[in-house]
Amino acid sequence: MSTARSAHDDTGSVGEQMIGRTIRDVMTGRPVRVDAGTTLTEAARLMRDHGIGDVLVTDGERLIGIVTSGDIVRVVAAERDPGTVVAGELTNRELVTVHADDDTGEAARIMKERSLRRLPVCESDRVIGVITWNDLTRGQRPQPPDSDEGAPGVGWSTRPDG
Repeated sequence: MSTARSAHDDTGSVGEQMIGRTIRDVMTGRPVRVDAGTTLTEAARLMRDHGIGDVLVTDGERLIGIVTSGDIVRVVAAERDPGTVVAGELTNRELVTVHADDDTGEAARIMKERSLRRLPVCESDRVIGVITWNDLTRGQRPQPPDSDEGAPGVGWSTRPDG
């Protein structure tokens, strides 16, 4: 993998600060998780209580997706009851993850290519954190990737601003 190319050429101004850094260096650890059967009302409460913008959705120990605050807004705007819609209903898209020891340029490249703002971080087949566009650009002002953040199963943040 050519880190300099991934970090600079594919992501614009994000590159210089990311070269040589691993995702583990900038990710947010200990993400909040919910079971697939958790209602969106409960997921929203967890986001509020933890000051975050998403929760990881699991089926047992297996990660199956993410629900963002944007997902919940779309459910409410569609006049669906978030007290009856469960997190597992929003996890029907391909789940994209990165490894904790990958270079941050790889995360930036994936985010740009797939129009994502956040990615779950894995190590030895378990999720250990989340990396957001804001994690990658802390101290910079680059544009985030265009995103349909919160489309079912997409959108990854551990911070309300990410």
